[in-house]
Amino acid sequence: MLRVYVVPLISLPAAIRPGRFDLLLAAIAVLGAAIILAREATYGVGLAWDSTAFISTARNLLDGEWFNRVYEWPYLHWPPLYPVLLAAASLGVFDPYDVAGPLNAAIFGLTIFVAGQGLRRHVQHPFLIVVACLAIMLAVPLNQVASMAMSEAPFILFVTLSLVLTSKFLDTAKRSDLIWAAAFASLALLTRYVGVALIITVVPLLLLQRGAAPLEKAKRIGLYSLIAAAPVGLWLVQNVLLHGVIHGPRRPPPYSLLEILDKFLSDVAGWVFFYLSPGDVRADAAVFAAVVLLTLAAAVGYTFVRSHRKDAGMEGSRPFYLFGGFALVYLIFLTAAQSRTEILPLGGRLLSPAYIPLLFAAVLALDRFLSYARGRTLPSAVGKLPIIRTIVRGGAEETHSLLVVVIALAFSLWLAGGAAFNAREIIRVNEQGIGVEGPPWANSEVLQYLREAPVDVPALCNSLILYILTGRQIDDYLATHADDSDRGWKLNTGAKWQIENAADGTYIAWLHSFAPDYDYSIEELPYLEPVAELSDGVIFKVNRAYDAAAD
Repeated sequence: MLRVYVVPLISLPAAIRPGRFDLLLAAIAVLGAAIILAREATYGVGLAWDSTAFISTARNLLDGEWFNRVYEWPYLHWPPLYPVLLAAASLGVFDPYDVAGPLNAAIFGLTIFVAGQGLRRHVQHPFLIVVACLAIMLAVPLNQVASMAMSEAPFILFVTLSLVLTSKFLDTAKRSDLIWAAAFASLALLTRYVGVALIITVVPLLLLQRGAAPLEKAKRIGLYSLIAAAPVGLWLVQNVLLHGVIHGPRRPPPYSLLEILDKFLSDVAGWVFFYLSPGDVRADAAVFAAVVLLTLAAAVGYTFVRSHRKDAGMEGSRPFYLFGGFALVYLIFLTAAQSRTEILPLGGRLLSPAYIPLLFAAVLALDRFLSYARGRTLPSAVGKLPIIRTIVRGGAEETHSLLVVVIALAFSLWLAGGAAFNAREIIRVNEQGIGVEGPPWANSEVLQYLREAPVDVPALCNSLILYILTGRQIDDYLATHADDSDRGWKLNTGAKWQIENAADGTYIAWLHSFAPDYDYSIEELPYLEPVAELSDGVIFKVNRAYDAAAD
């Protein structure tokens, strides 16, 4: 009975009509977008320091200016595409801040659908595709980046599209597929510079592809590289011509390579293990993640070499080493970049683009194993491993049926356990202040004061987020650091110097929650007359006739 009714529903492609399966994937995608929108309706879109650059640049583009961000600082640290998307989505009617949330929610839903369609070309067991889409929908790192006004959400979509089309090209050798794959790689590079990991991954595969003459391989590599890299190359050239630098300055990293590895292994392990506290569990999970990544590296290398040998029977492994290879290249490239310059945070959103490729590699490997349990089509070297022989000792159909049911139940329990954890974790992050409609912003008296104040009040503040929430009321940013040319990077002039040299009548917004990084108290600075002492901060006015001691 189990074999007759349960297994066909979750393992046979014919069990679900293609049109209905498209509707199922679309429903999961819409649900994912709705989750993001519902959370943003409660908490607001998340904002970080980078968000102010994207939103302010989009506002300037709508005003007919070139790529300048807040306070007319040149937009140099990032590629240009995300502000352009924000400006385009606003349709010249809405503010980029207001469209950032719905835009990223729509991108997240589209990413889920694209991922499901990409897996359909290679996976024989539909329930694995559904599980993968649900895992993407519930993934904490992907939900977090989709909930923030940041460029990771479109970057992940472009990477997924590029990899899916590259995989199609490796099967069909159609030049149009290669051109589209390169075009989406170009969009990924125009969103985040780390998109160069796509080129590093794909070019060697094109070089070693079987069945193509050397000249044809050279043409493919040249075409792909030109389309993928030329647009971002033009952007970097204009940076040099206009500003004399390739991109904005960055500080040296404040952490060691071991700290980087510990953080990213712990984060990757958290994608699988829903543990409640760090401690020993985190250490064990990090060790497990390291073992898994090393195993993946070995498996990618093995399948890549075998699939390029004649009569190896490994042609169907191309998607596995493509997606698995990109995940490894991306993580290695990101680790190397973090060891050379400060990229904050260490893990978190920066690692999120590796989630879908790693998930794809796992699903493709599992699907291949289930197919082997039915037809025993894996290479003989793998099939002779003791553990594999033990698992498939029975008849092929009986073993396949049992494995399908066990794996389906295991995935269902994993998703159910992860759903509650993910919901709590995502809400907890928003409650800590990422969403501006949640704490501490929902009840911020400083924010309320600024929204009701005249346009020219105040002129200085110690939080760039206030610029986004109050528009042009904030004229300059009170920096934490002074210039430090000896280290090869510069930040805005030190806040203390700014205040001491401000003209009388200048207003200052000082939020207590953004003050810990300063090495002095605002009350220690001269000529500051309190205008409004609020629960979460103080509004001051520079008044050199004011005598604080007299009060």
